[in-house]
Amino acid sequence: MRSWAVRLAGLVSVVILLLGVRAFLDPVAPSASFGLPMHTAAATAFVRVYGARNALLGAVALVFAARGMVRPLVPLFVLATCPPLLDAMVIVSRVGVGHELARHAIILAVLAALSISLWRASEARA
Repeated sequence: MRSWAVRLAGLVSVVILLLGVRAFLDPVAPSASFGLPMHTAAATAFVRVYGARNALLGAVALVFAARGMVRPLVPLFVLATCPPLLDAMVIVSRVGVGHELARHAIILAVLAALSISLWRASEARA
């Protein structure tokens, strides 16, 4: 039986995957929600990189979650907490501290809480 943490990891993985695919296929719209609005495809190359990164991360995490593999999910989600922090640093360096950081802070909080929950679930299985 899968724990609620693994099921939540699966759901979060799907969201990460879909956000990544959206950013990769249509980088102009997601650039605004990222916090650095761009208006041309050439200016949004970084958003395609962001999208590719998230799509890969989401796909790998989804495979682990679908198989109920808690142990590999723990380090994967711990590492997944780094990109929102780094993304926030990019935002601060470009536009300063503002409301754009809320999205990245929420994502960081969700991933950190999920990482802790998965770690606890893996310890309970041991």
